[in-house]
Amino acid sequence: MMKARKSISILTATLAAATLSTALVLPAANAAEANGPVTSSRSFKGVETRSSLMLKEATSVEVNADANYGGIESLNVPKTESKAEKEAKAKAAAEAKAAKEQAEAAKKAAASTSPFASAQAASRSSERTSTSSDNASTTPMQLPSGFVNRALSVIGAGYQPSGYNWTGTVSTSSFTCSGLVDFALGYPSNSNWPEKYYAMVSNKTKDLSKLKSGDLVFFQYAGRSPGHVGIYIGNGTMVDSAPDGGVQVRAVNPDSAIFMGGGSL
Repeated sequence: MMKARKSISILTATLAAATLSTALVLPAANAAEANGPVTSSRSFKGVETRSSLMLKEATSVEVNADANYGGIESLNVPKTESKAEKEAKAKAAAEAKAAKEQAEAAKKAAASTSPFASAQAASRSSERTSTSSDNASTTPMQLPSGFVNRALSVIGAGYQPSGYNWTGTVSTSSFTCSGLVDFALGYPSNSNWPEKYYAMVSNKTKDLSKLKSGDLVFFQYAGRSPGHVGIYIGNGTMVDSAPDGGVQVRAVNPDSAIFMGGGSL
C-alpha cells in the first residue's frame, strides 16, 4: 500500500512538473513571436536549367590544321560594278581612244606635209663644189620614159646629204633630194641641186590642180630658197628623199609657208 502511494505521488509530481514546464515554455514562445520576425519555409518543384554559355552565339571557330577535314575555305567574291560605273568606264575608254587616234593622226599629218620637219639643216656646199661645167647643162627638157616609176622604185632607201649612192638594192642605197631627181633622170650623182632645178622649170604654180605627174615641187629649207625638191606624182603627193625617213611618198601642203610651188622641166 505504501509502495502504491509512493508511485502515485511520484506520478503526481511528474505531471505537475510537466504542467509547469508547459506553462513556462508557451509564454516564452509567444513572447519571441511578438518581438521577432515571422519566418516560414516553402518547397518548390525542381526546374531544369541551362548554362547561359550555351545560349551565346559562337563568334569564332578554331580549326585543327592537322585534322583530316581540312581548314576553312576562303571565297573571294569580286566587287560587282553598277550600271553607271560600267557606262562611265566605257565612256572614259572611248574618249581616251579617240584622243589617242586624233593625236596620232595629227602627228602623221604634220610629218607628211613637211618632208623635213624633223631634219637638221644640212650643208649643200659639196653639191655645188662637185658639180662640173660639163654636166651643168645636161638636164633634159624631155623627160625620159619611166622617170616617175624609177623614183618610186627606190622607196625605202635612206637619205644622205649629197648626191646619191645606188648599190642596186634599196636597203643599201641612199639619196639626197636632188640626188633622187638625178637618179630618176638617169644622171650621175651630184649632177644638180634644188636651186638649179628650180631655175629650169617653167610655168611655176602653187595650184596643185595645175601640176601633173613628173613635175618638180620646191620648198624653202635650211635658209635656202629652194632648199628641197621633190617629184610630184599626183593627188597632192610627191616622192622625195628627206632626212626624216629617206625616200618616201609624202603629202604636199599648198598652204605651207615653205611651199614655193612647182613646174615642168
